[in-house]
Amino acid sequence: MRIFFSFHLTDKATRRFFVVWWLFVFGLSFFIFSGSLLASSADDLKNNLRSQINDLQQQINEYRASIANLQQQGKTLKSEISLLDTKIKSAELEVRRTALAIQETENGLADKNLALGQAELKLDREREILAKYLQTIYESDQQGLLEIVLSNDKLSDIFDKVNSLQEVHEGIQESMTAIKKMKEDLEQDKQVLEDRREEYNQLKVLQEIQRRALAYQQEEKKNLLVQTKGQESSYQNLIKKAKADADSIKKNLYLLEGVGVSMPLEQAYQQAKRASVLTGVRPAFLLAVLKKESSWGEKVGTGTWRKDMHKRDQQPFIEICEKLGVDPDKMPVSRKPSYGWGGAMGPAQFLPSVWLSYESRIAELTGHNPPDPWDIEDAFVAAGIKMAQAGANKQTTDAEWKAAQIYFAGSRWNNPTYYFYGDQVMEMAAVIQDQLNIIAQ
Repeated sequence: MRIFFSFHLTDKATRRFFVVWWLFVFGLSFFIFSGSLLASSADDLKNNLRSQINDLQQQINEYRASIANLQQQGKTLKSEISLLDTKIKSAELEVRRTALAIQETENGLADKNLALGQAELKLDREREILAKYLQTIYESDQQGLLEIVLSNDKLSDIFDKVNSLQEVHEGIQESMTAIKKMKEDLEQDKQVLEDRREEYNQLKVLQEIQRRALAYQQEEKKNLLVQTKGQESSYQNLIKKAKADADSIKKNLYLLEGVGVSMPLEQAYQQAKRASVLTGVRPAFLLAVLKKESSWGEKVGTGTWRKDMHKRDQQPFIEICEKLGVDPDKMPVSRKPSYGWGGAMGPAQFLPSVWLSYESRIAELTGHNPPDPWDIEDAFVAAGIKMAQAGANKQTTDAEWKAAQIYFAGSRWNNPTYYFYGDQVMEMAAVIQDQLNIIAQ
């Protein structure tokens, strides 16, 4: 044994072999270990992000419960300030949670893009294999069976050649099946990617709504303290004045800022009441949804179809304009933000392709054929139809909240990240309902 090892350790070639071998083993181990560490690190980051989101959601849920309790209490300055403070704290957490949800979605988009790239490469390799199989078949067809027989002295060689061609045929079939399956998987993955992009865009919209709501609540608290100077008696006088002045409330402007619609609240109520008769959706809730949709951002109604609209909606948009006899270049749509696409139309903010899917029903109820997405009556009815389909015509708090969620987030309506939107709509609907009750007295 000593001689064996002595011989091998003194042999240069053998020593070089051992060095290369150990370097290979070490490198392979390091590669596997590093890959494991990277995967573990990525998983840890994802889990940590999800944990932060869950923790924030738990705190937000507690604030939502507190807000609901405070809203049931009697109207005092102390309770109102406490309510505003709770809303502000909740909104601050909502902004943070949505930022984390955006980060999580961005990570998912990056992972999906990487997976799609790898799938495309795999599909390309399979196509190359198929091309080689087809080249082999082409060459064998050019040669012909008689030439194969004449060019081989042994019968066994002929059989080997024929068997080889049979294997090539089977390989072609397997490769074509694999390519078909890969293409189907690729299309599904692309749809998943498109859904994630849409989710990202919705989160960015929600983030903007939350930031504006937070600023509004902070300003509301500041104004309340200025008006009352911290005195309960002053606060009660403000409430009495607001309830007593029905004529003033009737003249309050109902603004759909982004689409340039402005009318007295009483007139807006009449529009909403007509839509309510046709669709069963409560007027105050309808007014709240439309106000929230059109007033959250300055980009609503300031875009053009050529620049801001997704290609899939451009042809439906032209079709709508042709039916109405208007110039597409003169009709306002929502402007494209830094993320996603614009192109939504009118007070109800319908995309062209969605509007066309509701067009016949709107025409049936309003008698306007074709209906006009920029017309206030058609827009109110369209929004009412869409929300009635989502259950708002039941006119219960839960049904309306869910309908608002669906109006904004579609199939993702029950994702806690979007609860803020439904809460804001219902709160605005309650304020409008109080005003309508005063008008009706």
